[in-house]
Amino acid sequence: MRPLAFLCAWLALSTPVLAGDGKSAPKPKKPPRPAGIWWEKDVATGLQRAMREGRPVLFAVNALENERANNRLASVDYRSAAWGEATRGYVAFVCNPNDHMAGGAKSCSRYPGHVCSGHRAALTWFTKRFGDNLISPQHVILEPDGDVAYRKEYYTGVVKPALLEAYLSKLAPRVAYSRAGIGREKKIAELGKRPIDETFEPHVVTWLRSGDGLAAAGVLNALDDSYDAPRRAALIRALRRTPALQVPVLIHAAEERVLYPGDEPAETRAWIATLFAADRASGVWAATRALVRMEDASERDAVLRLWAGTPADAPAPGIDDLPADERAYAYEALILAKDRRALATRVPAAWKAGRELEIARALRQADRTTSTPVDLGKVLSSATPPGTVRRSLLAADEAAVRKAADAVVMKLNHALSARVRIAAALALLKARLPQGGAVVRTILTALDDPLEGTETRAQALRVLGEDPGPDRAEWTRLMGERLKGGAK
Repeated sequence: MRPLAFLCAWLALSTPVLAGDGKSAPKPKKPPRPAGIWWEKDVATGLQRAMREGRPVLFAVNALENERANNRLASVDYRSAAWGEATRGYVAFVCNPNDHMAGGAKSCSRYPGHVCSGHRAALTWFTKRFGDNLISPQHVILEPDGDVAYRKEYYTGVVKPALLEAYLSKLAPRVAYSRAGIGREKKIAELGKRPIDETFEPHVVTWLRSGDGLAAAGVLNALDDSYDAPRRAALIRALRRTPALQVPVLIHAAEERVLYPGDEPAETRAWIATLFAADRASGVWAATRALVRMEDASERDAVLRLWAGTPADAPAPGIDDLPADERAYAYEALILAKDRRALATRVPAAWKAGRELEIARALRQADRTTSTPVDLGKVLSSATPPGTVRRSLLAADEAAVRKAADAVVMKLNHALSARVRIAAALALLKARLPQGGAVVRTILTALDDPLEGTETRAQALRVLGEDPGPDRAEWTRLMGERLKGGAK
């Protein structure tokens, strides 16, 4: 009997407890995440994630528990679905010095789903950054790289879900686009079905002006779901009324048309017109990049008409027809495009004002000058401002980079400015100097950075000669192919 008893006991211990219906008892489920804000528990990890994923950071100082606004925020607003949805694209921290886990509780009673060590550590970090003289409540939004984008002390109702979503559009366009696609499906689908008549664009503009901080991102989701030209044209026109904080989402959406203007020239022109209407600087950004890449002179004429604000049937404008503070950008772009308007042997100094170095680089690239190239080694070894160092690295040819290779590598590994490190990586890619995997890693990281990705991509494409698209594995392969043989 002993062996049988032992077997029965062993089976009792090793067999799952059976429910009444003969099935295994269900495993206990993890408690659902709260509907409100999801607070990060570790400051260092959260800030690293913000940089890696290109997310803005929210610090909510909620440190006084005997004050009405603090308690209203903690018990109502921060727990609400509206605040929770508005902050899903953020990395969020709440700052409070107290302990709310009495009696061995496993989570904080003031901030559901959080732990008190997390909000105390967040307060410690915040006071080290901003000083001990705290005002509570207050809200601070940081860019993904840590710079302050917005700060509001006290609580007057200004900081609310719509503002948080608008800053998400400004600071993290890709994240904003994704969030809009998740939470606004009905509105997006309705724009895809609504007849294209005289009410269509006003209807879109009403949404854009409704105070919804992700409205522009929502319209862009509808644009991506639309395939008929009239609907796409109407949506792009309506986006001229995009609120200022949401304009970066438009730049993100227009980038492909601007970088490849010959694929769909009519839509490229439509985007440039929209960006000029929504934000002048963004229009200049789009126009210059399109001009450089347009092979057809008549298409460049059309872009310059948009830039100058002249009718479509007017004579092609010249650089003098543009606003004085924008002529240098146009001149540089037309040089790179080898356009007839930039072929004059002598041009007014005003056409170069503020961008002399960039124009000199453009002239060299267009074989318009035989001036002595910049001594890169000298620039890198002196106390040169980071902006000049960066421009010099991007302008240098392969021979100049190889000659100053040690100094360039030093900038890649030790420059305080991230933009200088990226420029050094691009220079080394151009000169086929791999430096282990540091060049590829630096460029891949920059491509995913919402602040640096656009320009890094454009610079890398000039070196690689072909576009790997969004596939990071393909980027890695192409860069590896260029670097594999070393300097040639």
